[in-house]
Amino acid sequence: DVLSWRWGLEMGTWMFLGYAFQAIGLEYTTAQRSGFLLYLNVKFVPFFARILFGKKISLSTWGSAFAALVGTALLSYDGTSMVLNLGDLWSVAAAAASAMFILRLESATTAVKDSAKLNATSL
Repeated sequence: DVLSWRWGLEMGTWMFLGYAFQAIGLEYTTAQRSGFLLYLNVKFVPFFARILFGKKISLSTWGSAFAALVGTALLSYDGTSMVLNLGDLWSVAAAAASAMFILRLESATTAVKDSAKLNATSL
């Protein structure tokens, strides 16, 4: 049905962008930095939910996202430089695409009741 394909196309696009951006990023940065930066997606979710979709975010969620952001920065620091390189930027873009996938999945699963159809069309 058309609704499944519409949502599958959007979800597949976010998924593709996340994987593609991470693959490009790995050409220019270490796997360690890319891996930790990719987990910025968890920190981006409340930010994007508020900015893009106007959702209310609790103070405790903001606090935990900030703590996680600081932790990610410390863990991704490889002892050489705090400056983001080209690969790091691609990895951050991958995290943003992944966060959008997470956020849009809520609407997609509400609109498409058959999860098998949504999964099949998004791949």
